[in-house]
Amino acid sequence: MRQRAFTLVELLVVIAIIAVLAAILFPVFASAREKARQTACLNNAKQLGLAFTMYLNDYDDTYPLGFGRDAAGNWLWDRFHAIPHDWRPSVAIGSPLNRAYQVHWANAVLPYLRNDGIYACPSVSMRRLNLADYANPRRTPTRISYTYNGLLHGLSAAAVVSPSTLPMVWEGRGKAGVEGFALTNPALRCDNPTQPCRYSSCVGGAPANPYPLGVMFALDGAMWIHSQGAVFVAADGSAKWRRLGAQLAPANTDWRVDPYTLYNAQGMPAQYWYDGCNPWLFRPDYDPTGAQGECRGRACESCSE
Repeated sequence: MRQRAFTLVELLVVIAIIAVLAAILFPVFASAREKARQTACLNNAKQLGLAFTMYLNDYDDTYPLGFGRDAAGNWLWDRFHAIPHDWRPSVAIGSPLNRAYQVHWANAVLPYLRNDGIYACPSVSMRRLNLADYANPRRTPTRISYTYNGLLHGLSAAAVVSPSTLPMVWEGRGKAGVEGFALTNPALRCDNPTQPCRYSSCVGGAPANPYPLGVMFALDGAMWIHSQGAVFVAADGSAKWRRLGAQLAPANTDWRVDPYTLYNAQGMPAQYWYDGCNPWLFRPDYDPTGAQGECRGRACESCSE
């Protein structure tokens, strides 16, 4: 019996059908994978919220520090801190820099976590700093992408007006992370060692010389980390996804839900909302239901660092 083979036209039709199906299904698969990563990130965030809650219970409801001090007593508010504190072979154990690393929030909260893998969102890309320490580390450097609201630096939990809405931990580096190092963002600009390094409010009008000011650092990646948004952990320990960049430049975002504004088409913002002294949504005394929840005048300004 003669066997009939596929003709060239039939093969081309089959290939075309497979290509069409692939074009339809691949985005679906990619979306499903990203949704799974978002779920994993949200679970990490929830565990971080629980870890902070346990830390507060052990330390008289006082938030961990966002940064340590150098040998001269200056606050390292604008510096990366090594996580874990002793992985860098170039930094002597017990040295001032090593002690500064130990008090940093990511090391202070680490004992309350099951493992340090919780510090890395699976959706972000990791990079290394230009350091020789990576070649021969004392311990494995932690992959970390989350940041801490440094306006809570050493502050009493009683000072937080709205724990359910105040961001405590969030994806404040954008869709990127650094291997072995954590950063506090936003941070208090504590550049005067003779003055207290504590949050200074502008509620009721900015003081003549507010100290210290709250600042936010430039991002390493876009804020569209998960489905055009990012994960936030509130001061009450709850965690949820938040839509960001709902309006693109030249339109401004809603200052009540988005810390940034003037987003481009890739989800990278150009500026952040602030009240003249501090980033708007990260202020411990911010009450979204009160009078100061209304954005008026200077409270509606934005700036870039």
